[in-house]
Amino acid sequence: MGGYILCQVRKAQMPYYIESISTNIYTIEELCYYLYHNIYLLDDTIINEQLCDWIRKELGLEKLYHKLYRTLENNESIGNFILSVFKEINYLNHSEFKEMNQQLEVLEAQPPAIRQKKKGDYLVENHMYVNAIKVYEDAVTLVEDTNLGEQFVGEIHHNMGCAYLNLFQLEEAVLCFARAYEELHTKASLKHYLIACYLCSSPGEWEQECARMGVDTQTKKELVREIEEAASSIGQAAASKDTDGILKSLTRDYHRSTGF
Repeated sequence: MGGYILCQVRKAQMPYYIESISTNIYTIEELCYYLYHNIYLLDDTIINEQLCDWIRKELGLEKLYHKLYRTLENNESIGNFILSVFKEINYLNHSEFKEMNQQLEVLEAQPPAIRQKKKGDYLVENHMYVNAIKVYEDAVTLVEDTNLGEQFVGEIHHNMGCAYLNLFQLEEAVLCFARAYEELHTKASLKHYLIACYLCSSPGEWEQECARMGVDTQTKKELVREIEEAASSIGQAAASKDTDGILKSLTRDYHRSTGF
């Protein structure tokens, strides 16, 4: 899919608001773009009767409205729903849609908790931290009825902590990282917990927490050095506790190295 796609249908006077990414859309071209580029967000918050009604009222696409409504009534797959939207303006070629449909089939076959976690991860990657936290909270609730285990729950809490960090809600981040360490018991999860503690506590309090967690001197030195390097990478001294720069560097590096 390349080049420009000219608007073939009228522009809506009242936009359709997509809450998950806080975005208004006015045309079917914008709708297709959203559907194609936000596969992990395609659920009943977007594939619903409200969208059908908007397509009918604002875009004047009566036939498409009835087709989509029947898809919902028959409880057909998300792929069938969005295919009808794409076909309206020939947005995708055959190979592009086939590839996307395969991705959707894999996604729909996964347990709801996994789908929610992936949705949250996608939102974090796109800097939608508040919405990501809500999605992660739902994912934790959904895990209760599965056998996904503590490892999976720990990953959710860790990623929720990253979202809180980016919102500078440090106390909430510390709690999430603490839960993540309880569930993961890894050096990486301990490190991120202690880094969050460093950012919202005094030097004395941080030393006490390191002692409580049984952190050895060498590990403490490594943590301080990592924080200092994160700060110096943006030309700031660690002593100034430039939270913004430290968080951006640490979370960027973490996501790059783990894929979370």
